[in-house]
Order: sequence, then structure tokens, then C-alpha cells
Amino acid sequence: MKTIHLLIITLLLSLSLKAQDPLKTINAAVKHIETAPDTIKHWQFMGIGSVNFNQAYLLNWAAGGQSSLALGSLLSLQANYKKGKHAWNSNLDLAYGFQLQAPGSSASQYRKTDDRIELNSFYGYGISKHWDLTFLVNAKTQFSSGFNYPDDSTVISKFMSPGYVIAGIGFSWVPASYFSVFLSPSSGRFTFVLDPKLSDSGAYGVKRGKHINAEFGPYVRAAFNKDLAKNINLNTTLDLFSNYLKEFGNVVVNWNFLLTIKANRWLATTVSATLIYDDKVSITDLQGKTGPRIQFKENLGIGIAYKIHQKGSGK
Repeated sequence: MKTIHLLIITLLLSLSLKAQDPLKTINAAVKHIETAPDTIKHWQFMGIGSVNFNQAYLLNWAAGGQSSLALGSLLSLQANYKKGKHAWNSNLDLAYGFQLQAPGSSASQYRKTDDRIELNSFYGYGISKHWDLTFLVNAKTQFSSGFNYPDDSTVISKFMSPGYVIAGIGFSWVPASYFSVFLSPSSGRFTFVLDPKLSDSGAYGVKRGKHINAEFGPYVRAAFNKDLAKNINLNTTLDLFSNYLKEFGNVVVNWNFLLTIKANRWLATTVSATLIYDDKVSITDLQGKTGPRIQFKENLGIGIAYKIHQKGSGK
């Protein structure tokens, strides 16, 4: 299991920073785009990759404490195509992190601290200056198994358990290049639980023994991605969905936030947060009460980061 986790970190690291000479690789790619055929020049590529590391070592420390090792990685990529009335925008967000307490000892404990895969892609056809007719697909899941710590023996999540897919047709309001709102009166939302044990337990709102739960209803997605200053970027999205078929008016909320503050070309501070509310997902709190809860996750990291931004010259 630990080998798989380390492979995931290595993958994200290699994607965000090439092994020996990242500047040479990136500059070569940029040069290729600048001299590419006209079709390539209608694309805009953006991205940020970061790796954060934390380590503490204690030996015979009278005041108490525990040695630890923590690593977090984040990769956010965007590819946007624009030609005439046609637009196709896609973004991929990957995140993984872990903490190893008391490494090298018999009391060593491994805990996952972050795990996310999210892909968004939508095609739009311009019908006016700020409005597009749009088809959108959103997919979310995770890399590896999750546990309800301190219980590290019972698996509560896996890859595609759960997995979420939303697909819908609607209209996009795009008043600025950095802000858009997608409005769909009729979208499908599908929850996947492919693991047999989790499926048999009825996890994540899927009926016991089933592997998919289908819903149909209105969907709203707002996205904001802008450089607030020369070295500060804010990227945030808000997703809202309600099911026509059951308990209409109960809203599934998913909010993602990423703030990147760069000190120089290679060093940056990243603050990421995710807030989720889904009335079909029951969580047991510290008092032993079970029911839907607001889920919140926040990560602060200081480490190596590199930003990519290349814009074509086509129209």
C-alpha cells in the first residue's frame, strides 16, 4: 500500500517538475507552440504544480513529541481552445499527500492527508457576446483507499468508490475571461461505488448491492481563475445540484479553493480548501450521531512550485 502511495507522489512530482531540466522542457514546448500551425495557436495552456515537504526529528526529547515526515503534491492544468464561436475548455486537478508519524520505528503510522482527482471539460458555441450554448462533463474521484483514522483497518473509500460524474446541456455566461457561470436546467448526476463491500453497505447514497445511483436535476457551476497580483493567483469553483426525482430543493454543494502565492519562479505558498455537503452521505460525529454533515478540508503548503502560462495568437 505504501508503495502505491509513493508511486502516486512520484507521478505528480514528475508531471509538475521534469526530472533533470524542467526549464529546458517547458521552453521547448513553448517554442513549439509559437511556431506551430494555426490550429495550435488557438489554444491557451495554463498550469501550476507544487510539492511541499515537512520533516521533524526528535531524540530523547524530554518535553515529548513524535518524529514525522509529510509530503503533499498538487497539479492543476488547463487547456482552453477558442476559434470564432467555438470554445472548448478543459482542466485537470490532481492532489495527493500523506503523513508518516514516527518513521522507522515499530510505532510508525501512515496517514493520507489529501487525495483528489477532478476533470472538467465543456464545449461552448457562442450565441451572443457573453452567452454560450454549452455541454459540460465533470468527473471526480480519488487515487487510493481512505480510512476513518485512527481506525486504519476499515476501508471507507477507494478509487471510483465513490466516483461522481455530472453531464448536462445548458448555457454559460462569460462576462470576462477569468469568470464564468454554467446554468443547466437538466443535468444528470451519477454516483459510482464500484467496490463490492462498500456497495453492500449502501455507502454514499447508493442502494445496497448496487454500484450506481442516477439523479436528474438543475446544475449550476461558477468558476473564477485570475491573477490578483503579479505573483498571486486565485482559482475557485462552486457546484450546486438538486435532484428533480427525490427531495427536490435539497442542494448538493461542492466548493473548491486554491490560492497560490509565489515568492519567485520556484518557491510558493499554496492554500487549498474543499467544502462538501451532500444530504445522502451520512457521517458519524464525535458524539456518535450519524447523519449528513458539512465536510471541510484545508491544506497549507510551502515548497517548490512552477507555473505554466502559454497563450496562442490565433483568433
